[in-house]
This record gives sequence, C-alpha cells and structure tokens, in this order.
Amino acid sequence: MPNLPLRKWRVNSLDKMFRPGFVSQLDMLYLCGTYGDPMTHPNIIEIIDWFKKYNKGITVGIHTNGGVGKIETYQELAKRSFVSFGIDGLADTNPLYRRHTQWPKIIERSQAFIKAGGHAEWDFIVFEHNQHQVEQARTLAHTMGFKKFNVKKTGRFLNRKHRVQTELQVQDRKGRPIHKLRPPTMMQYLNKNMAKLADIDDIDQYTMKTPVSCNAQRIREVYVAADGMVFPCGWLHDRLYGPEVESTRDHVQIKKMLADVGGWQKANCLHTDLEQIVDGDWFGKIAQSWHTEDRLHRCGMMCGKMVNLIGEQNADIEYKA
Repeated sequence: MPNLPLRKWRVNSLDKMFRPGFVSQLDMLYLCGTYGDPMTHPNIIEIIDWFKKYNKGITVGIHTNGGVGKIETYQELAKRSFVSFGIDGLADTNPLYRRHTQWPKIIERSQAFIKAGGHAEWDFIVFEHNQHQVEQARTLAHTMGFKKFNVKKTGRFLNRKHRVQTELQVQDRKGRPIHKLRPPTMMQYLNKNMAKLADIDDIDQYTMKTPVSCNAQRIREVYVAADGMVFPCGWLHDRLYGPEVESTRDHVQIKKMLADVGGWQKANCLHTDLEQIVDGDWFGKIAQSWHTEDRLHRCGMMCGKMVNLIGEQNADIEYKA
C-alpha cells in the first residue's frame, strides 16, 4: 500500500490525543492493528501504563499474531492486559494466512504470557485448509493454559466492492501467486451471512437501502487509528488506503464527507479533541448519512438489517460483545 502512512503512537503525544477526563470513563482499551500488530511497538508497556494512570480500573486487551515482540514484554503484559492470540491453525496451517509467522515463536510467547499469570485467549479463524484442526487446536489451547478458545466464522471473502469471492489469492512480496484461501466447507464453521449475500441480486442497492444499526454505536465504541484518524470502527478506516479501495465509491465519499466538515484534521485527534470528533460534525455526518443517498456502502454491508457478517464472526467472543 504505497500511500499507507507508517505511524506509531508516541507516548508523549497521548495526552494530546486522549484527554484524562475521556480516559477516566472508558471501560476498555483494546489494541488491535488494522494494518499492523500492537506487539511491534517498542513502547507498548508505557502506552498501557499511561492509560492506567488516568483509569486504574480500565480493562486492557491486545490482539496479536504472537510471532513478534520480546518475551519480557509478554511477561510484563501479564500484569496489565489480556491478550487474544490470532492463531489460525497449527504449525503446518497457521502461516498460510498469518504470513511469515513462526510456530515456535508463537508458542514461546504465548507460554511466557500464560506462565506469568496472563489471561490468554486463542482466536481461530476457520478456513478450508485448517477446518480439520479446530478440535485439535482447542485441546492444545486447554493444555497450554489459554482461558478461552474462540472460533471465528470468517466474513472475509468479499472484495473491496463487497462482491462475494469463492477464493482469495495469496501472493508473495513480489506479487507472485503462492496459494489460495477458501472458506470452510464444514457447515458448523460457515458464516451463514455469506449465503445471504449470495441471495441478494443487487449488492449496491442493498447497502444503499437497508436500515443501518451501527454496532459501534450500540456497544459505545470508538476507533482511533495509528495515524490519529477517528472513526466509529476500523471497517471505515480501511476505506482510506490501498490501490484497491481508491477507486471505490466509499473512498471518494469519505474524502467528500471529510471536506464537508472542514478537512481531515477535523477527524484526527492529533488536531481536534477526540470528544469534539465523536460528539461533533464528523460522527454526526456519518450517522446522518445512514438516512440519505450519501451513505457509505460499508455501513450498509457491515451493519445492515439483513446481513451481519461481523456479528456472526465474533458471536462467541465475549470481549467483542
């Protein structure tokens, strides 16, 4: 993604991004990389401690592939945070989706965290290539001391224009095809919303007309990206970057909506107070669009009345409820 800004939160910028009064009323801080992995950050412990300074009772969660980060950092995290490890298979299948991860490192880091007293959960996204390993992985998770094993029924088989795909091509760093990902064939692991999508004749009309019930609004969640951009959820942030999204209607529409509220700075907490973004014109613009022809297709797809891909994908995950 040539236009993706490579950013890390700076500890000395946090008090500009998040006012203490805002932090003090939060229930949870959940660190999950839309484009990266929180455990690549060299100051992850200091970031968590900054939030806990203003909210001693806050629950902190981290999602990681488990293949990065120092062992000592995981041991320190055990005193501060729960960690959900995204491990989609066993040694032979996990790297087919979690590219370039190494199984011994994942086991070493997760065990270091668990043995230090940390609350660890195993999130398993089911594909065709790993569906036969779900129960074996569940048993391994129990043996290793994971507190929960979460099966995720993936809704990932859509292209950027929300068309259902029967398979996804995996490429190496030079763009050469390696293998393909396919949805599970075992019925208990299928996201049934994918079948609902297949029954819709005109996806664009559906996403434009369906009533929207915003999940982020329901659970009172706000998404802050590494670059400071603020959205109700990460599903909108991922409409900003990458050549595949730049030609989509949503990409153009988000840029127009940002211009209408005074520019991207009005949606970036490095430039505008977070409270003002959430309670002001930017979030208001998004919510108002649900009742107009200017709505984002992404909102209709992810939080529409008939299809709820993410709701079923995360149905069994308590920290996502």
